[in-house]
Amino acid sequence: MILTGSSQQRKALPLYDASGTVTSGGTAQLIVPMALTRSSLMFVNNSDTAMYLEIGAARAAATLSSGTVSSVAVTNAGFGYSKPPLVTFKGGGNTGWNQSNPTFLSATLPDYPSPDHPAKAHCVMTGSAGAQTVASIVVDDPGSGYATQPYVELANDPNDPIGCAVPSASAGIYIAPNGGSYCCNGVACTTDAIAVYCATTGKAFTFKWTL
Repeated sequence: MILTGSSQQRKALPLYDASGTVTSGGTAQLIVPMALTRSSLMFVNNSDTAMYLEIGAARAAATLSSGTVSSVAVTNAGFGYSKPPLVTFKGGGNTGWNQSNPTFLSATLPDYPSPDHPAKAHCVMTGSAGAQTVASIVVDDPGSGYATQPYVELANDPNDPIGCAVPSASAGIYIAPNGGSYCCNGVACTTDAIAVYCATTGKAFTFKWTL
């Protein structure tokens, strides 16, 4: 039944398809780049071999010294970049009011308060454009007032939607063989780049999404 005046009920919701096969076993393969919007997505492993997904940008972790960021280590160098990811430090607490509980469970998470003087840093890349990885991260300003390690957020440059974290058999979301799947929708649906890893060439997967 279509209600008069209800345009939403008459609106088609296109389904996009990036299904395919693993083109080179043992290496990361981009499925979709970063998008402006996605309302749902579904990945299904149609093969007899395990697959692994990575979602989002390269990753890093900070080290503190006397309430400042002394260094940042790259924990996932990513692949496929043309421009350096942007670095933001989030959370980490504030020694001015958090002295009584500096190891609070979520202090290293991005939604925890940051100090008044957050650190700043930038990525150093290696490789040719379109195939760059994050070689290192240079601390430009160590900040001050951290109670615990902040969360290091690496985000794709708006003009480079292709770069993605590297999936592998030891890193990523495990997708079981013979129909294992990963799905999300609504506000929980990611708009980040998504990559897949499988040890064997030619293994098939289904990937579909809506805007």
